[in-house]
Amino acid sequence: MISSLFQSELRTGQDVVNTRQRGRHIAQVMGFDAQDQVRIATAISEVARLASAQAKGHIEFFLEESQPPSLLVRVRAPASTEGLVSGNSPQALRPGSALVPAQRLMERVVVRREGEEWLLLELAQRLPRAVPSPGALKTLQMDLERQRRASVSDELARQNEELVRILDELQSRKAEVDRLNRELEETNRGVVALYAELEEKAEALRRASDMKTRFISNISHELRTPISSVVNLSRLLLERLDGPLNSEQEKQVVFIRKSGEALQELIDDLLDLAKIESGRSEVLPTRFSVSELFGSLRGMLRPLRVNEGVSLVFEETPGMPELHTDERKLSQILRNLVSNALKFTRHGEVRVSVALGRRGTVVFSVHDTGVGIAPQDQERIFEEFVQVEGPHQQGVKGTGLGLPLSRRMAELLGGSLTVESHPSRGSTFRVTVARDYTQQPGEEENETLAPPPPEEASRLRTVLIIEDDEVVRYLLQRMLAEPQIQFQEAESGPVGLRLAGQMKPSAIILDLSLPGMDGFDVLDALRRQQDTRDIPVIIHTSRSLTEQERGRLLPHTVGILSKSGLTRDVASELLHRALSGAARRA
Repeated sequence: MISSLFQSELRTGQDVVNTRQRGRHIAQVMGFDAQDQVRIATAISEVARLASAQAKGHIEFFLEESQPPSLLVRVRAPASTEGLVSGNSPQALRPGSALVPAQRLMERVVVRREGEEWLLLELAQRLPRAVPSPGALKTLQMDLERQRRASVSDELARQNEELVRILDELQSRKAEVDRLNRELEETNRGVVALYAELEEKAEALRRASDMKTRFISNISHELRTPISSVVNLSRLLLERLDGPLNSEQEKQVVFIRKSGEALQELIDDLLDLAKIESGRSEVLPTRFSVSELFGSLRGMLRPLRVNEGVSLVFEETPGMPELHTDERKLSQILRNLVSNALKFTRHGEVRVSVALGRRGTVVFSVHDTGVGIAPQDQERIFEEFVQVEGPHQQGVKGTGLGLPLSRRMAELLGGSLTVESHPSRGSTFRVTVARDYTQQPGEEENETLAPPPPEEASRLRTVLIIEDDEVVRYLLQRMLAEPQIQFQEAESGPVGLRLAGQMKPSAIILDLSLPGMDGFDVLDALRRQQDTRDIPVIIHTSRSLTEQERGRLLPHTVGILSKSGLTRDVASELLHRALSGAARRA
């Protein structure tokens, strides 16, 4: 509750003097000691002087009775008053240089815009004791009215008395400052030595962090390739491509696949976190629609439903503009949030929606009807390897990296990730990102490849697989097997280049981590040769690509297939796009 005590116009120097009188008197009635009365009166008179510079200011005193109770002063001044604000945009508006004295004297100084032509300044100071009684407040209002008749000379006399007392205090404080300076000089040498030691330790930590990042990057291929093979081979078995499985065999293969996927997810999250911490994760903006994003997420996430009684709903808002940001990172954030929501929701729904935000942003919301999160845990869940203990954790496993990684990715995209939750009533996670990350025109989107003509679909096509891992070559052939496609294999880059020149395949599937001559060199060689430069190439890799590497590959390839989480549908769709492009060029 806020009660108005007094208000007045600020047009002349007399108004400023009267304002100082009233400010000091109000502070006295509110229980402030003599020193605080002077501080409050001085701060108010400084702000009043600025507001009256163009003879258009206004001031009002309030008693703010909320906890803690405070004395609140609001001053309305023209927006053109010099030095009141710093910053041009509304979100960056802050007190300017002229308000520095008031900031030092009062607990809170806030500046807000009031329309285009006015600024509203708020100064607040907590009361030292309880709120005065209604009778005391009534008496105060009457006294303030009487103070309107106070003369300038009376105010100047009071100010002179205050200045004399302040000078005495300054003398005693100066002596104290001199003593403290002597003590600081004595300890300065120790502080310098401590700084040198801290710099040495900081350098050692930086070296350790770099070594950790290099170690994770170096082992990523060795870890991901065998794990991806295990997961994808188990999927082939479950699809019965090589014959039926009995119930016990199917159960065992499902366990193998789930364990491999869990380990795969842990490795991916660790690699992404390491890249962000080292500053090597960059944003690669592309243009895409929300419908495209939701369409790809819908297919990936529906199989993750743990309980049949939970529905997964993607709610699209008509008229949403095209986005220009990193689609891969945004998709990963939403996948993490929806996956978590499905794990902890027994009944009801998980709803993904989108809406336009303020100042050129778009807000994605993931709402669930699950167990909810207690207030004291709502920030802890964004810490690495933290999982909230409770009965809801039974049967639910995780690494504790999904939410921290999602928040860091959202910040990398220039946005934020927040949560609103109530125990037993569900949670809502909100991801805010800029609609246009760069504010610069993006590259034109790749032309959508048309499906091949009917007569081309029946022609036998050759696909060359350049891959050093025998298991991966076998897996690709089984996963992509079709009557009109035949496969050829190459175990190294030079062999692949030779076969590509001889056979002129319809498409090439190329691994990046090849012995001797890596995939980047093979791709460059293919594009330099006249006979092979137009062959569509699909990159198939387990590497965690940097944004520069993806930017180097994408203009010269049909797409990139990750060995992590590879599915038959995704691989087949990308291969048909490559074959369609080859047919059109033939």
